[in-house]
Amino acid sequence: MSLTSENLIGYMRAEFKKSARLRNWLFGTQLSAALPAAISIVVPETEEVLIYSLAVLAGALLIAWCTINYFYLRTRSAANAARRGALLLGGLPDQLSTSEIQSLRERFTVSSEQAKKYDDFNYYASKEVPGAARLAEMLEESALYSHELHRLSAMVMFGIIIIFTVVALAIAIVTTPYITRDTAFIIARIFLAALVFVLSSDVLGAWQAHLSAAKDIEKIRQRLMTADRAGYPMSDVLLAMTDYNAAIEGAPEIVPFVYQARRKHLDQRWNDYQNDRAYDRESRQ
Repeated sequence: MSLTSENLIGYMRAEFKKSARLRNWLFGTQLSAALPAAISIVVPETEEVLIYSLAVLAGALLIAWCTINYFYLRTRSAANAARRGALLLGGLPDQLSTSEIQSLRERFTVSSEQAKKYDDFNYYASKEVPGAARLAEMLEESALYSHELHRLSAMVMFGIIIIFTVVALAIAIVTTPYITRDTAFIIARIFLAALVFVLSSDVLGAWQAHLSAAKDIEKIRQRLMTADRAGYPMSDVLLAMTDYNAAIEGAPEIVPFVYQARRKHLDQRWNDYQNDRAYDRESRQ
């Protein structure tokens, strides 16, 4: 069976769900990999067997991280390919060639049966006929959702950074009256181990990337609103789509459960926006 926009939406949702699960495993593996380093700080040097065991465990966790990361990147790439295909097939009247369909199928990491469970014929709420206007409206809808989700994801990541900072300060304040020279060294080493975890799991980088993506996507939304008044020139729409794809694919995965928590609110925002734009178009005629 040939791929349609609806089929690709199913593949996209299934692949993104799988990649989100893999990202959670990555985060957990990174946290687990930091623990042997933290534990080794307080282990006496005489416990050589335990120290070597921790080193072996850390090496095994590193291999596990590399394996999970490989499958995560592959799954996320497949999800983005399905998203691009769904936008083009849903927005434009053209169809994909057989070679392109086969190329897409080779990239998918979920079966057609798994993807079918995630088919959603109302995923995009565009009311335009296929063409530049419909593609632009689908992009604008996606941008509205993505901007909010990346903004909230940035807030969550910033919250994690604040928690690490508060915990570190609390430990410093509570232990200050009891610190000896040896204790101070242990606390410093534990802090450095925690800092390595924060940096290795890229919490700081994820916060910056989510924030940057939200800003870039908001600018793309403004460009699409301007294109609306110009009659949606195809070149403008395709350039906006290219920039939108770059912003989405350069950003980390959305934080788990953010979409589920905000979906009804965002659905209502998009519906209100469509009604307001329809009224504006009528008033201009």
